[in-house]
Amino acid sequence: MKRRLLTLLSLIAFISCQKSESPSVDTSEPVLHIKAAPVVRMDMIDTVRIYGEVKLRQEAMVASQFDGRLTGFALLIGDRVKKDEQIGLIIPPQREALLQVMNQIDANMRPMLEQQIKSIPLVSPIGGVVLDVRHHSGDVLQKGEPIVHIGDLRQLDVYGDLPLRNLPLVRTLKRIAVSFVNYPHDPLSLPIEAIGAKVDGAKQTVSIRLGLKNNSGEFRPGILVQLTFPGQVHKATLVIPRAALLEKEGVYSAFVVKGKKVEKRHITLGILDNDLVEVRSGLDEGDQVATQKAYSLTDGMEVVVE
Repeated sequence: MKRRLLTLLSLIAFISCQKSESPSVDTSEPVLHIKAAPVVRMDMIDTVRIYGEVKLRQEAMVASQFDGRLTGFALLIGDRVKKDEQIGLIIPPQREALLQVMNQIDANMRPMLEQQIKSIPLVSPIGGVVLDVRHHSGDVLQKGEPIVHIGDLRQLDVYGDLPLRNLPLVRTLKRIAVSFVNYPHDPLSLPIEAIGAKVDGAKQTVSIRLGLKNNSGEFRPGILVQLTFPGQVHKATLVIPRAALLEKEGVYSAFVVKGKKVEKRHITLGILDNDLVEVRSGLDEGDQVATQKAYSLTDGMEVVVE
């Protein structure tokens, strides 16, 4: 019995030793490694961005000047026409009536009637491209009814609505940068050709026009564009990298590194561009803000700055 008891006690002691020698499990969360950058002071230029549209400078809606029937017209969308080119005929009702009874009229009178009751040539007033066709050969038209829309694509214009507050600044510029919204083309620097004299009372804007030469025919009216030009300069303002900025439901914030932990700060913004953000309040010069894994942080989280 004593031998069995000693064996049992030895076994218990051995198991206890084995447990005490087992490594403990670390249940603490891993420390997040991040990058940070200081809040600095620098000058920032407010970039003004407005949207606009490419439009035709010269276009014509060719219409019938008389009641009658259209004939000899064969234009389709995309066809090119020259200035003063005859593109069809308008046969007035009197002419059609004359043609029906011409064989019954004395031959000596026919030349005179032919001169007095003629078909009217339909002529293109400009050279360009057919943009729209409203009627076809054989259609009966009323006076003033549109037939075909023709536009000259060689010279286009870019129009934008300029806020009044930016008018004094734009008056000092000669050119404006233009980028294309849905059209794959590099940005262009276009000359300012005119600023409208009338203010849109509802929007408090004036129209601005930029010239766009299109000799190669790569642009089309209706293309949406963005006009960009430098605005006011904010001197010695607080700036952080764009990567440090957090946004949730219109509220902006950033994480400030305090020792080994981060502190969430709500901030008020000024100018935003692609790389930098102006901070009006919420941060101080010299603060270190997290610029990496910012959306993975929580207030009070322990971090290591690399």
